[in-house]
Amino acid sequence: MQVAGLTNRGLERSRNEDNCFVKKDGDLALLVVADGMGGHQAGNVASSLVVSTAEKLWEKLDRNVLLSTGGAKDLLDRFIMEANEIIFAEAGNSLSKRGMGTTITAGLLCGNNLAIGHVGDSRAYLVNDEKIELLTRDHSLLEELIQSGQVNPEEAQSHPQRHVLTRALGISRNLDIDIIEQEINDNSNLLFCTDGLTSLVNDDEILALCREIPDPQSLAEALIDLANERGGYDNITVVAATGIGGRAS
Repeated sequence: MQVAGLTNRGLERSRNEDNCFVKKDGDLALLVVADGMGGHQAGNVASSLVVSTAEKLWEKLDRNVLLSTGGAKDLLDRFIMEANEIIFAEAGNSLSKRGMGTTITAGLLCGNNLAIGHVGDSRAYLVNDEKIELLTRDHSLLEELIQSGQVNPEEAQSHPQRHVLTRALGISRNLDIDIIEQEINDNSNLLFCTDGLTSLVNDDEILALCREIPDPQSLAEALIDLANERGGYDNITVVAATGIGGRAS
């Protein structure tokens, strides 16, 4: 397994409010993307607090304990709740940071066992040679409109409310977290990304580049380059894990 993470300001934003965290040790990996809420103060601070919390989680991770207890789900839940509390408290202590928030999509991979914690509209994909599968559901007003039949999926990329979130870290102490657990087949790939990518690059194009480029660093660079070629109007972050279940490298 190989992992890489890359974040880019894009072509139009004055600063990068995205952040990512990527670490692996053998067949154990922690993958995190966070998109500071655009239009809110100090979104970059909120996403950086997610990363600092992830760093503390990684320092305490024990593969043997994870396997013996099956506690990845609870671990991710506690991690995201802790990050939410830190961001909420920081926002309450500073007028300049009031209202800041962030998405989070975090994956804990142990061998072929995957757990994902998810809040917001950053995404997690499972990719193999044949297909790409979206593992998360966007917590956005647009997704609710699509599910209710008020908006066609084909209209999504140009819809004026596509960036309105219904869940985010830092807004309230009460937080609803999606937790996904899944067994991953050998030689599958994971790709986590912020909406700066998916607003400009569709799933089929992501799949095509994943097939073409096996190296996760080069894949992240290619996807970000493609989003920037199409305008790069938002920050763009890509985290990739390739060769899952193969020999650790």
